[in-house]
Amino acid sequence: MQRPRGYDPQPFDLPPIFQSPPKPVAMLRWIVTEFMWPQSLLWIGLAAATYHLVTPGLDRFASLGVDDIAILWARNVGLMLLLIGGQHWWLHMRKAQGTQFKYEGRWLAKGRKSFTFDDQTRDNMFWTLVSGGLVAAFYEAIMFRLYAGGALPQLDALWAIGAMTFAVFWIEGVHFYLNHRLLHLDPLYGWFHALHHRNVNTGPWSGISMHPGEHLLYFSLPFVFLLLPGSPFIITFCCVYLMISPSPSHSGFDRFVVSEGTNVHGGDYFHNLHHRYFEVNYGMLLVPLDKWFGTLHDGSLEAHERMKDRRRASVHAADSAMPDTNDRTTP
Repeated sequence: MQRPRGYDPQPFDLPPIFQSPPKPVAMLRWIVTEFMWPQSLLWIGLAAATYHLVTPGLDRFASLGVDDIAILWARNVGLMLLLIGGQHWWLHMRKAQGTQFKYEGRWLAKGRKSFTFDDQTRDNMFWTLVSGGLVAAFYEAIMFRLYAGGALPQLDALWAIGAMTFAVFWIEGVHFYLNHRLLHLDPLYGWFHALHHRNVNTGPWSGISMHPGEHLLYFSLPFVFLLLPGSPFIITFCCVYLMISPSPSHSGFDRFVVSEGTNVHGGDYFHNLHHRYFEVNYGMLLVPLDKWFGTLHDGSLEAHERMKDRRRASVHAADSAMPDTNDRTTP
């Protein structure tokens, strides 16, 4: 199997509870030591700081105006410039760890007309900050308006809010898979999702560099809490998680070097394989819907051969469906 020049991690396993036989004790250990620590806890802490320190009080949204959405959008832009921009500066501008642990040996594209402004980074920043930040702010403001007006019940107990915050990770696993599979169907792929897939070699700004039509689907997670019990904090957590967490997963680096001999988990090899091969790994490893629907690529040679077999079968089926123009009788 030919790989793009760069770093390839070892093939990965499903979370222990989804292995055969299931391993519940190992699953608990995996959740605490691999899934929650450190990134997932970081997203929760970041959302808490964002909600309590830089988000207007709920009473402001009792009557919703353009200025309320603008405030949330400006907050989102500041947050992304600081956190996503910081990753981009460290990894792709300063090149602090060179190509160590980098999935691709090449750097982000410049002078390529397939990108807005002929530059991958500027393209990604534009769609992320302008469209992504604005759609997230709009949806968050709508939900705040419903909570402020008493249209939705709020969870009050800290334990209940904590449990539902943890549940968001699993809910998003299903939400993302369903939206993503939908966006790979024509004509939605050509209309919307193709813009994101211009990023084969990804960087931190690639994470939510999407067409506005895709952002409308991607950021719709808060509307799940029209049906499930939630709270204004959980809505902010959904938006912050969806905005910021794709930046390390699309950073292009599997691990981040902290110091000599010390590194931490960075990118998402599972999703990087989706950007490489297009029709695998539509979802997230936490909820292995790709395994259940036959589209999992775990980075192994065997998985790569299965993918190629599916492609050959698809081409053969398409060829068989075409009429044979040579087999005609002359009237």
